[in-house]
Amino acid sequence: MTVFFRLIVYFASYTKKSIIDEFAQMNITESVIGTIKFVTFAILSVHRLTHQQFLNKMKTIDLNDYVKSGAGANGDSYFNLRDENEMVKLYNPDYPTGSIYDELEVAQKVYREGIPSPEPGVLVTDGERIGIQFRRIVGKRSFSRMLADEPERVAEFAGEFARCCKELHSHECAEGAFPDAKQQFLSLLEAVEQPASIKGRMEDFIRCVPDCNTALHGDMHIGNLISTLPAGAPLSSPHKVMFIDLGYFSHGFPLFDFGMFRAICLSSDEEFRQHDFHVNGKMTAEFWNHMVREYFFSSDRLAEKYFGPGQTVESVTGALVPYECCKYLLVQYNLGFLPENYQKVLNATFG
Repeated sequence: MTVFFRLIVYFASYTKKSIIDEFAQMNITESVIGTIKFVTFAILSVHRLTHQQFLNKMKTIDLNDYVKSGAGANGDSYFNLRDENEMVKLYNPDYPTGSIYDELEVAQKVYREGIPSPEPGVLVTDGERIGIQFRRIVGKRSFSRMLADEPERVAEFAGEFARCCKELHSHECAEGAFPDAKQQFLSLLEAVEQPASIKGRMEDFIRCVPDCNTALHGDMHIGNLISTLPAGAPLSSPHKVMFIDLGYFSHGFPLFDFGMFRAICLSSDEEFRQHDFHVNGKMTAEFWNHMVREYFFSSDRLAEKYFGPGQTVESVTGALVPYECCKYLLVQYNLGFLPENYQKVLNATFG
């Protein structure tokens, strides 16, 4: 897809995230962005790209052939009743079209890189909503569902989660293959409304983060890692583990990947955890502590590498707060506001 066509898609569907991501990759200045906006909307006023026109170019599916298998904040997933190897993810009607294109393209790149993830197919529509076709992973459960089903195994599951994160973070991305997380956060920082003092301190922090090409999931948490491990089976049993929801995949410093995960485990409200992840705050806090212990304090001693000698689970947890705050920028940009509980953490960290 050409850059120009992507820009039309983005502006036509009013997607802020896609614009930020694309411009961060191309290093386009704010003045040029303004010009592109003007030209794009002028073109659209002559030949308006509508949601229906996009639908007409996609594979149409009949939902009578599918059964709903899950629901999330951005849409619903369905299994194909006629083909057990196919599933689709249909996004909410108001979800930006450009972001769906983005997620498909990123998912294809991630799969080609050999990173464990479901094989993506094509864009689909049920006539109203747009979605993405994937190869179905039969028997899969998210780690959040595994934790809800078998809470007594929290230490086991947290250990495997940490090992999967390490494996991902051992992967070096090809130059320019994925967006630079650091540049994305700097672009988001310019776009959101926060006191100048907070923005200044956050910019200083982000610019001091080391540059690297490490693969980052971008939205790492217990809902975005799935496993085919049957309930009750030991971890030594044959099974697959895969990353899903790859729309924010990027490259950068590994600690960026713990931002959203820390927010969900330690800073989010109880209703949100229960609704989206099926577990309470006590369980996510316990999972977090086990995960930190496995990721940062195993034989490779990453806690010392990243934070210096003499670290504890508590000190590492505290040191990761600024990375959590970086993820708040995306939350605020997408919602148009920052929830009060997150704002308090941001104020305490950078205020």
